[in-house]
Amino acid sequence: MLADFHCLPEESRIWIYAAENTLSKDQQIYIVNLISENLKGWNAHKQPLTAGFTILKNHFIVIALDESKNEASGCSIDTLQNMIQKIEKELSIPLMNRLNVFCEIKGKIVCIPSFKLASIAKSNTLFYDLTIQKKSDLHHYLKPIGEGWCAHFL
Repeated sequence: MLADFHCLPEESRIWIYAAENTLSKDQQIYIVNLISENLKGWNAHKQPLTAGFTILKNHFIVIALDESKNEASGCSIDTLQNMIQKIEKELSIPLMNRLNVFCEIKGKIVCIPSFKLASIAKSNTLFYDLTIQKKSDLHHYLKPIGEGWCAHFL
């Protein structure tokens, strides 16, 4: 069941998918339409899932699931991954490369392959922590690299 992302509880489980480049308006329209249609019928073991989504900073697709009603199952998560793969294929954009680090440099979001991070960033460079699990964590997902999972790449 599609819900307004902003009305979902703060403890909702989230998944974040990141575009290496800024998503164009046309790309965002395609993504909004496809995800909206898919979330309307998203279910786990034939039980409807209450979920919403948003696109943050024209880079990050965030899907939130209110698990207080029904929890995701392996099959429902596979359905979500398949939808994201369809977006990747249709728009020719990678969204699931977990080896990229998204940093804020000079006011812009820059996608940096993790193996190049040490040559571009410092421990106080801000990065978007896409490993967060709860909607409430979005309030502080921009943090210094030194405080994040990618600090060991420096």
